[in-house]
Amino acid sequence: YGRPIMVGVSRKAFFGSLIPAGIDRGTEGNPVGTIAASLAAAAAGASLFRVHDVADHVAALAVFDAIRNRGGRMAD
Repeated sequence: YGRPIMVGVSRKAFFGSLIPAGIDRGTEGNPVGTIAASLAAAAAGASLFRVHDVADHVAALAVFDAIRNRGGRMAD
């Protein structure tokens, strides 16, 4: 439709079940699963994100964008 895609995956409890055994799965408030889902959505074209942990997402998306715009090449 030519419109921006928005995702709202913030703090979904089921993300904890996706973290491998032996790793601290944290609680529903743990941003790891939410950030991972947001990065996957960004890779698929999403551009608007409804999140609770704004600063963490801004940082993660900035790194993601830098990697994507450099063709996967990281600067030293």
